[in-house]
Amino acid sequence: MDITTIINDFLHEFGSIDIAESEFYRRMDDDPEMKQDFKEWCDENGYRERTAFAEFCNESLSRHDEIFDSLSDYDE
Repeated sequence: MDITTIINDFLHEFGSIDIAESEFYRRMDDDPEMKQDFKEWCDENGYRERTAFAEFCNESLSRHDEIFDSLSDYDE
């Protein structure tokens, strides 16, 4: 199970980090395989399970902003 893809899918589906995070953890509670994959993903990426979803989302948004900032710097 690709946790990164799942998180991104939840973000697109719900449009809010808070709602997506809530739904993600709710679904994970019902899916032991997803829970284990998430634990491994956190370990591999240096996240704490409690804060991993929000940290990943915030980092992704920062990278996204940096890309657009660099594009606008190029236009100037």
